[in-house]
Amino acid sequence: MGVLRRLTAFPFLRGDLLRRLFLVTAVVALTACNAMKLGYQQGDRLAYWWIDNYVDVSASQEPLTRDAIARFFAWHRKDQLPEIVGLLRQARSEVQQPVSAAAVGKIQDDAQRLARVAFDRSTPDVADLLLTLTPEQIARMEKKFADANAKYRKEYLRPDPAAREEARFDKIMDYARLVYGRFSSDQEATIRRAMAPVVQGAEARYAERVKRQQEWLALVRQVQAEHPPKAQVVEMLKRYGDHWQNPPTRERNARYDANNEAGLALTTTIANLTTPEQKAHAADRFQKWIEDANALMRDGTVNAAAARPARAEN
Repeated sequence: MGVLRRLTAFPFLRGDLLRRLFLVTAVVALTACNAMKLGYQQGDRLAYWWIDNYVDVSASQEPLTRDAIARFFAWHRKDQLPEIVGLLRQARSEVQQPVSAAAVGKIQDDAQRLARVAFDRSTPDVADLLLTLTPEQIARMEKKFADANAKYRKEYLRPDPAAREEARFDKIMDYARLVYGRFSSDQEATIRRAMAPVVQGAEARYAERVKRQQEWLALVRQVQAEHPPKAQVVEMLKRYGDHWQNPPTRERNARYDANNEAGLALTTTIANLTTPEQKAHAADRFQKWIEDANALMRDGTVNAAAARPARAEN
């Protein structure tokens, strides 16, 4: 369910924007979890719970926050779910044939474009929330970041190289099995060898994660201290979003590109070592996600029609 929260009105508080580890990862990132329809239907509640966990929403903030989340999901269901269906269909086609890094990159780029549109759509509501945050709420957010980073280091930056590799392998295989089903021991051995650049980039990914959190906290503190006009806060948020996609220094950009290339290469390796049976499993998985997304769109159309006032008779 963690990925669903990136599609809420506050997607940038997490440590990563999109996962890039294997084929159609970007699409999976847009479709939440294995139980897509159920997760999406509970999305507004999950989004509020997540925001409240980070800032402890006050009684005065709650109505505006809930309204913002409801508007976001209404917009997303209408405007982005159809495009997500298109990406799912593209992914379903790709997993049934030999895959190139360029094809994986295209899906990733399209998914990142949708994520950025969603981010920009949310910025006015996020600005409203930021303008009401207290120093205590910001301190809570900082502590949540610290706690999450400690958990990340414990899981993925273990001192023992073998333990670090095993933790990353388990995460990669969770996603791979979700899409393709079971893997043989020979396939898993190939994946272990192919993921070496991803494991080696762990420290750089963590450094970028912390840097983004620091930039976020600086932005939030500036808003709290200066209380600038809302339009200025929106522009600050958009610049922050720009730094997600294009890190502001040459060194950070180089690390970002190296990490992305490692993920694309691993994605391609996993896709191209799968058997016809695994490809069929992946196609079936994507078809189910497509059906879920179509059902969600139909539900949204019915609900919107029911909410419209009846036309008065002459």
